[in-house]
Formats: sequence, C-alpha cells, structure tokens
Amino acid sequence: MNGPPPPLVQELAALGYALTHALYTEAKELLVKEGLSPRKAHLLGLLAKGVDLPSQLAELLEVHPSQVSHLLAALEEEGLVERSPDPQDRRKVKLFLTPKGREAAARAEALWLAVFGRRLRSEERRVGKECTTRCR
Repeated sequence: MNGPPPPLVQELAALGYALTHALYTEAKELLVKEGLSPRKAHLLGLLAKGVDLPSQLAELLEVHPSQVSHLLAALEEEGLVERSPDPQDRRKVKLFLTPKGREAAARAEALWLAVFGRRLRSEERRVGKECTTRCR
C-alpha cells in the first residue's frame, strides 16, 4: 500500500473535519451579524469572482436552481445583486454585484480569512501548506 498508514489518514480526516466544522461555526455566527448566511456569502463571493449565470451558481453551490433563484431574489431585494438580460442570448440572465454587493462580498471574504487565520498558528499554516501541496 502506498501513502500514509490508515490510522494516520483517519486522524488527519478527523482533524480536517473538526477544523472545518469549527471554522464554519465561527464564521456563520459572524456572517449572521453582517446580515448574511454562509450560502449568501458564498454566492456573493462567486459573483465577485466572475460567475454570472444562475445555472453556474447552482452547479458550484451544489444546490437545485430553484434554491439559487430564492437566494438571488433575497440578495436582489437587499440591493446586493442585479439581474439583466444576457446581450448574446436574451433568454439568459446575467448577474451583477451592486456596489453594496461588492462591499458585502469583500467583508464576507475578509471575515472568512480572519476566522481561518485566527485558528492557525504559523507552524500549522506551514504544515497545512505542505499537505495541500502534496495533495494536488
């Protein structure tokens, strides 16, 4: 068998899950204070990175398109997102962040990074980077 022994893999998997859960829980509490759910924050982040079609968002968020429609309607109502017809295909809708949406996306990203950064000491960051590099 190649690779690390199964007990080490199990331990790393358990640690990875515990870290992910702790990060998500802390970030969720802070996002709620910003008026965002983690899913809304993720959607805003995807829009900020240039994803501009509802079907792409559904695929990346791993949700049904109707869930994306509900999220977009809420974000549109909050003045964070705008929709407009696709100039190349009028049947499609393109999505855009408003200035308020760009600010919210930037705050959400900064919050995620701050939560993650607080949890990791420099040695843990080094080991994590090493593990990430090897897993690619």
